[in-house]
Amino acid sequence: MELIKSKFGFKETMDALEDAVKANGLGIVSKIDAQANLKKIGMDIRGNAILEVFSPKYAKMLFNANIKAGIEPPLRIYIFDDNDGTHVEYYKPSEIFSKWNINVLNELDSIFNKIMGVIRVTD
Repeated sequence: MELIKSKFGFKETMDALEDAVKANGLGIVSKIDAQANLKKIGMDIRGNAILEVFSPKYAKMLFNANIKAGIEPPLRIYIFDDNDGTHVEYYKPSEIFSKWNINVLNELDSIFNKIMGVIRVTD
């Protein structure tokens, strides 16, 4: 699992990630706003959301390699605020698909690196 500290606040991180996902050929399958969902039951939390991302191109490659691995997508990016700022957590796609012995999707690791590069704090 990868954990990255964002150089932005929560909303700016979400916006930057959504733009970067699209710019790198992936689509946003769904956006889960845990902060808004929990507010419905009277719980206040800081920014907290999940982006689920994938694309038909990679779905085709996945299904051609092993249809049973279709349980894995979409890929998830977890964004959350805590006392130390905004963070992004995700599993490398190669980690997810390795249990299926699928290597054709390993290029997604470099795509995720590009996506995370837009928000990553650099020293």
